[in-house]
Amino acid sequence: MFRKFSTLNQKVSLAAWRFLQKKEKGQTLSEYGVIIGVVVGVIVVAVVIAFRGQITAAFHSATDALRSAR
Repeated sequence: MFRKFSTLNQKVSLAAWRFLQKKEKGQTLSEYGVIIGVVVGVIVVAVVIAFRGQITAAFHSATDALRSAR
């Protein structure tokens, strides 16, 4: 009886291990996606802060050009 339980326990453990391995692959992919999203967000914020003056000047120039075109 103990051998039957041991074999069953091994089969269940192996099945659980395989299930967790499959599930973790998708989880890893989504974790990489979150990390890439955060990095891209930080880069965008850094670029906007670094070039704030030039961006503002470009919008003012475009606004002035549109006002003079009326």
